[in-house]
Amino acid sequence: MGFWGDGGSSSGGSSGSGSGGPLEGPEKKKRLVWSMVVLAAVVVGAGLATKAVTDYFRSQDPIYQCIGDPLAQPYQLSVPVTVTEDGAPAIVPKGVGITKDCTLPVHTLEENMIHVAYREPHEFTLGHFLYNWIGQDLSKYDTKVYVGGKLYTEKHFLDLPLKDGEPIRIDFTTRNR
Repeated sequence: MGFWGDGGSSSGGSSGSGSGGPLEGPEKKKRLVWSMVVLAAVVVGAGLATKAVTDYFRSQDPIYQCIGDPLAQPYQLSVPVTVTEDGAPAIVPKGVGITKDCTLPVHTLEENMIHVAYREPHEFTLGHFLYNWIGQDLSKYDTKVYVGGKLYTEKHFLDLPLKDGEPIRIDFTTRNR
């Protein structure tokens, strides 16, 4: 008697005598293919559902919304910004956050001036601007931020709220790798 008590078969059924035995041949392949199709459909469906939910929440977040004419928006901020990279002056270019098809609420209309335009007051941050300008490359720098000439230490500098007319200085120092 085998381990499973069926004369040596480890499949749990009779050893191929017909009714009640394990699936074999074309029927087994058919079930396997069908299982794979169902699994693929579930995975694709989950991916599409995740994308739909993510897109919905992004569409509700002001930082991802395209605005029309930035100068026609009721909520306006202009924040002077100076930047150094490894001790040398750097220019914040005109056109950050602006493409042919979209102007984001946090952008630049002129060099060294962060401009915020939106339909209503919202707490936009330095992090919103830096993401639009530098993106993921920010991680290659040690960064110090000064507000009104004083080192900003209240929170993480990415969370610094942008305030109209309040000058910001950003010092980027390339990290040694």
